[in-house]
Amino acid sequence: MNRHLFILNPAAGKKNRTERIRAVIEKLKLQDPCDIYITDGKYAAEKETERYLREHSEDFVRVYACGGDGTLSEVANGIYKSGSQSCALAVVPVGSGNDFVKSLDIPPEQFRNINALVCGDIVETDLLLAKDADEYERVSLNIISAGFDAAVAFGQEKFKKLPFVSGSMAYNLSLVKCVFTDTKNYFSLLVDGEKYGKSEGPFLFAIAANGKYYGGGFKASPYSDISDGMLDFIRIKTVSKTKLLSLVGKFREGRHIDEYKDITSYTRCKSMQFVSESPINVNVDGEVAVMKNPIIKILPKAIKLVIPKPE
Repeated sequence: MNRHLFILNPAAGKKNRTERIRAVIEKLKLQDPCDIYITDGKYAAEKETERYLREHSEDFVRVYACGGDGTLSEVANGIYKSGSQSCALAVVPVGSGNDFVKSLDIPPEQFRNINALVCGDIVETDLLLAKDADEYERVSLNIISAGFDAAVAFGQEKFKKLPFVSGSMAYNLSLVKCVFTDTKNYFSLLVDGEKYGKSEGPFLFAIAANGKYYGGGFKASPYSDISDGMLDFIRIKTVSKTKLLSLVGKFREGRHIDEYKDITSYTRCKSMQFVSESPINVNVDGEVAVMKNPIIKILPKAIKLVIPKPE
């Protein structure tokens, strides 16, 4: 049997679209069982996804993440924790950033067309897995980072709560603040089990990427492919505040790798690890977690993704 689970996050974006989306779902008149769950706090989407998939383990379930990148990340983690192979993730991007879908070269409007998702094709795509010395783990469809980036992500969440502040505006406000407080980070790195580079810092940040965009439209990893079975690793050294202002523009456009080779390292690998005597703030799809020497691995073809069917 096929089932449909719609996870709606009323806090995503600046408008509550719950009733509007519910009305669209009801007009579908699906023959398959259909359930709607409205989140009421952090990790609610993750817990409900895991619970539902375990309860309906004999059925094939399409899970629709109706929200922003945070909702999408929670649903992906719920799928991963459930261990289900009989499900597919559908992205309905109605949040403030909606960065992940930008990597798919399909207009975001098509993903907001629920009719196109209900009958959409299913493809397999990669996941990133971050796991630390205490066995704490999170998966990511998009990008995991540490350093300046994590500090910006932490601040972004605070600024997003302000009235009339979009995801990209919140990122920019946090970015300006962190320029004066979080530009020097010290850690060593292992890439595919081998020490990468000679220096342990200071670094501005390092990222492990599956997708291309984050932070409300920054093209952080321009050469990423979410289905190639490889992790894109990028590290940038600490620079002066003057050069940092110049770097931000190049970073947004995805030109930092080619135009700042003196401070940027780029490689593709299967795994990487941050090594530090102190716990590290790690940014996983906009959520900051404190982790001890986290290892980040690529999990090839680990999740099924719904691609909207063109009308």
